Order: sequence, then C-alpha cells, then structure tokens
Amino acid sequence: MTVPHPAPTRPCTREPTPRAGSSRRRGAALLAGAAVLAVAGCTTDNDPPESTTGLPSVFTGSPAPLTTGETPGEPGHSPGGNFVTAGFADPEGDPAGTVTFVERAGFLEIQARVSGLEPGFHGFHVHENGTCEADSTAPDRNETGDFLSAGGHLQLGDRTGVPASGDLTSIHVRDDGRGLLVTSTDAFTLADLNNNGRGRAVVVHAGPDNFGNIPTRYTLPDGAAVPDRQTLTTGDAGPRVACAVVE
Repeated sequence: MTVPHPAPTRPCTREPTPRAGSSRRRGAALLAGAAVLAVAGCTTDNDPPESTTGLPSVFTGSPAPLTTGETPGEPGHSPGGNFVTAGFADPEGDPAGTVTFVERAGFLEIQARVSGLEPGFHGFHVHENGTCEADSTAPDRNETGDFLSAGGHLQLGDRTGVPASGDLTSIHVRDDGRGLLVTSTDAFTLADLNNNGRGRAVVVHAGPDNFGNIPTRYTLPDGAAVPDRQTLTTGDAGPRVACAVVE
C-alpha cells in the first residue's frame, strides 16, 4: 500500500518590494498584505509559536470555580454530600414544606420551602429537642400546645443571649400561602443538628420574630425589665405552626 505524503508546507515569503513608479493603489495593497502577515506571523502548522508572552488573559465574565462549594453545583459540595433534609408538618399532620441544611466551607446553607401558611413573616428557628408532637407539654411542664415538647430555641455551649444559636432569618409567605427562604449560619453544624442521634426540631411560628429587639424606652408595669423574658426567649413569634425533625 502506498502511503501518500503530506502536502508540503508553504514557506513564509515576503512580498516583493514594489518597483519605482508603482501606483499608490498597489502600494496601499502591499501595505495591507504586510499587516496581515505581521498579525498571522511566519509560522507553519508544524512550527510552535516562538513565545506566548504578552498574550491577553482569557476573561469569560464568570469567576473561576471554587472548590469550597459555596453555591449548589460547585465542586466539592453537591447533593449527596454532607446535607440533611426533612419535611414540615402542621399540627394536623399535613405536609407543610421541606427544609434542607447543606454543609459548606465553615457554615451551613439553609433552604426552606413552606406552604399552607398565612401570608406575612414567620419566625424560623432550630429548637433544642428532636420532637414534633402536636398538643404536647413543654419541657418545663408549665404549658401545653402544638410542638412545645421541642423545647426552646437552640443554645450551644455557654450562650444565653439573643439571637440564640438556633435563631434564623424569618420566612416571608406570599399571598398564595407559600414561602421560600435561602439563608446561612455558622452558629451550629450538622453534628449539632444530629445531636448524637436525637435530632433537633426546626419550627415555623405563626408571627414574625423580633429577636428581642425591644427598645428600652418602652416600659412595662412595675418597672419590669425591657425586653421581658418572653421576648428574649421566643422573640414574640407566637404559636408554632409547622415542625420538622432533622438528625
């Protein structure tokens, strides 16, 4: 079998120097041709460029991918990695949405979707105990109500002030009864949520959370401290209307 030889590469050539008396038009054409040669260079398909210095950097309009995975889809952190998800239920046991905690580089990303709630802002917290029992008794045995056995807002270590470790951004519910929240926190970890296998409750409240932000210029009867204990421990967010156990 005869193997065909590749076609020879045309050598780089220079345009001939125009003779005296050539027209201006021909001179302009030769100058244009010289410019093209200068841009293209005198290399063949088999010759590497002499230098890559001075070439502009490539700009795509997007930052380089991160390996820490701060947003879904980035390398290092994707669904199937370090995350936990659970479903909300209302006091009647009907589904009321989902909540997902995803481990990122030094913090947790939280995405909550809720449905069937009253329009407006709703307090949203991680609570101490991994229970979601309707019409249950609070751990201090002082009152009974929906999801009260979940205990108070999560506090870790020696923390006692507000916002609590488990306080999260409030969820805004639209007129159609649905809400979406994406937020983050570095106040606890997935291990804190697991709680040695006992889990934690994630609770949505009937009203907004004021995070204890009651100015001291307001007064209470008998000169009691402002804000009072109820505000400091609950944010005055009202009854618990949805609950999920994460572990």
